[in-house]
Amino acid sequence: MYSNRISTSARYDLLTKDIQRNEANYNRLTEQLASGKKVTKITDDPIAAVNIVNTNRQIGQIETFNKNAQLAMEELDTLDDLMELATGYLNQAWDKAVQANNGTYGKSSLEALKVEIDEITKTMVDLANTEFNDNFIFGGANTKLTPYEIDDNGNVLYHGTKHDNPDYIRQTEVADGVYEVINTTGDIVFGWYNGEDDYSGVMGALKVLSNSLQEVIDAKNAKDSAAEEAGYKKMFSTLDMFSNSHNDIVTEQTKFGGVYNRMEMTESTLETNTENLTSYLSSLQDIDIASAASKWLQAQYSYQASLQVAASTMGMSLLNYMS
Repeated sequence: MYSNRISTSARYDLLTKDIQRNEANYNRLTEQLASGKKVTKITDDPIAAVNIVNTNRQIGQIETFNKNAQLAMEELDTLDDLMELATGYLNQAWDKAVQANNGTYGKSSLEALKVEIDEITKTMVDLANTEFNDNFIFGGANTKLTPYEIDDNGNVLYHGTKHDNPDYIRQTEVADGVYEVINTTGDIVFGWYNGEDDYSGVMGALKVLSNSLQEVIDAKNAKDSAAEEAGYKKMFSTLDMFSNSHNDIVTEQTKFGGVYNRMEMTESTLETNTENLTSYLSSLQDIDIASAASKWLQAQYSYQASLQVAASTMGMSLLNYMS
């Protein structure tokens, strides 16, 4: 007569596999509960593991973009403050130029005006040589070289990258493939004075005003009316120079104000993207503690039950199967 009984060794194999399966499940849930993560190794859930790696990479990239944007905004803040200060000193010089051009000032008053103009020039040079994070703001690409100096002849020399050289640009990446230019050059904001035939901007206007004041003073001392008239003519030309210089600075302020506003919007977008990705990452890897604890208890009971069944079954002898 045919018997469909399972052999003892096969029964033991089934019990052993059942124990191993329950133990693996129990250990997996124990590890999840301890770490708070659904996926602790790639074999737990290969698809989720890949998504977790990609999401972490995206969050890391956004953190880099956010740091870039924050640092750039700090520099742009400093840049704007400096141009605001420069505009203030320019307006002071402009007022002095108007006073000097009224033609009623005596020699001592003109000398006092010249001293004030020369002090404003030194202050402008100090502003133009300001550093941010150990980089000269107005040096263009030459961030380690002091952009301005006043030489022994009183010329105001610019050593930075010229604005007509495209290599002056420093830019930062604020989103994937999106770059913002965060710097300008001293020659476009402040200008220079290399001599009577080579000058520009507010530095040029200040030096022309200072030199023309000295020419008028010298002409008054020499009682040379023709030279005095020529000096006043040069002095008068600085009014338009100051006006044009003011417009140049305001243009740069407006341009970088727009960059700053875009940075703010970008920063807000990056924050939103980070929140969304963080939420998605949590859904992929973070466990529900209450649910996980319940599953862990069930797994513990199953594991203990399989051990008890195995102990009971494997403790039976051949006599138990004889009737």
